[in-house]
Amino acid sequence: MGDPAAVYPLPLGFVEEGETHGEGGLTATTPVPEPCRKRPPSPTTPGDEDEDEWFVSDSEDEDEDHEVEGIYSPFTVDDIPRPSCDLKVQKSVVFRNPDARLRGPLPTILFPAFTSGNHVFQDYNLADKSPISVRDVGNCLNECRCCSMNLLQFIGINIAGYRHTRPGRAQLSGFIAAREADEPLRNLVYNRDIKNCEAVFVKRKTGVARLTLTSPARAISMPSRVLIEFELRAHGEDQGDNDLIIEGCTEFEDMHEIKSFMVHRRLYGEKCALDIKFLRLINAVEARVDVEVLHLGAYPHGISLKVYAKISGFDEVIRLLRGAAPDPGSAAMSFVVAAERRGGFDLYIEVASPILGQKQNWQRGFLSAYHGTAEEVAELGDFATVSVKITWKTYEKFG
Repeated sequence: MGDPAAVYPLPLGFVEEGETHGEGGLTATTPVPEPCRKRPPSPTTPGDEDEDEWFVSDSEDEDEDHEVEGIYSPFTVDDIPRPSCDLKVQKSVVFRNPDARLRGPLPTILFPAFTSGNHVFQDYNLADKSPISVRDVGNCLNECRCCSMNLLQFIGINIAGYRHTRPGRAQLSGFIAAREADEPLRNLVYNRDIKNCEAVFVKRKTGVARLTLTSPARAISMPSRVLIEFELRAHGEDQGDNDLIIEGCTEFEDMHEIKSFMVHRRLYGEKCALDIKFLRLINAVEARVDVEVLHLGAYPHGISLKVYAKISGFDEVIRLLRGAAPDPGSAAMSFVVAAERRGGFDLYIEVASPILGQKQNWQRGFLSAYHGTAEEVAELGDFATVSVKITWKTYEKFG
C-alpha cells in the first residue's frame, strides 16, 4: 500500500541501537522528560493525602530563564528544528538529530495531511471528515459477555517553538482528532473555528502553549494502532494570508506491550512543534463522568470549578474542566475518560471564590466495572453542592 519506499511510523516499542527496552517500550539511555511514574491505587474514601498530588500549574508567568537552564535545555524559538513534511527531512530529525532526543519529548515523524491519492494511511479514509458517534451499548441481561478494551487517554497537548509576534495571547483555531483502525472517523479532542478561537498564553523563549482539550465523544479504541490528525491556525499574526502553523497526521503503533504505559512524543513542523502526551491503557473500560452543580453558596458570583481525574498507577492529572461554575439547574457536564478494568479511578473537584480568597475540594476513588453506575454528592463547604455520576461501559462483547 502506498509508495514502497515510504517511511512507516515509528512503533511505540521501537528501540534504537544504544537504547534499552524497559516498561512501556519507551525507556532509553538518554534522558527523557517526564517519565511515567507509578503510584498505588487510591482509597475509596478521602484520607490525609496531600492535595499537592492534584496540583496542576495555572501560572502563565513562570520564570522561563529557569526553564532553559541545565545540560539539556529545552529548545527555544531560535534553535528548535523546523523541518518540512518531506519524509527524508523528517527522518533526519527523528533518527539523526541527537538534540531532538535530548531537548524535548521523543520525536516522531510528522506526515502530511493526506486527503487523496495513494498514501500509507489509506485505510483510515482521511477524506471522510465525519465525527464518530456514540454507540448505545446496553447492560447484559443474563450472562455478562463484556470484555475489556485497549484504550488511549489523552493527558495533554501543547504547541512548542511557536514564535508569537503580537502582544497578549495567541488566538488559535483548528482541530485535533483520533481515528481508530476499525471505525476510522474523527473523534475530536480539540475543535475550534475562527469564531471560537482559544486565547492561549505563549511562553516567550520556548514558544510553548498548552491547548485546552475537550472530552472525546467516546473512549478512543487502540487495540494496536491509532492515527492522530490535526490542523492548527493562529490568527492576527504577521503571517500574511497564511495563518496555518501546523497540520498533518501520525500513527502510533504497539503490538507487544502487556501493561499500560504513557507516551510523550513531539512532531516537528516548519512553524512549530506539537507535543502529544497520552496513556495507552490495557484491559480498560469507558467512564462517562456527569457533573451537575446543584447549589452555590452565599457568594455565587465568580466561583471557579475544577474537575480532574487520575487513573490508578499513574501520577498524571487529566484535566476535565477548569472554568466558571455554571448556575444551578444548568445541564450536566459530561466527560469521557478511559480507566483500567478493576483499577482505581480517582475524581477531584475543587471550587474557589476569588472574593473570599478561599477554596474547598472533594475527592473520591471508584472501582471501575464493565457496566453500571456510581453516584455521589460532593459537599464543598459553603461554596457549592455538586452531583457526580459515573457510568461504566465497554463496547466489546464476546460472541
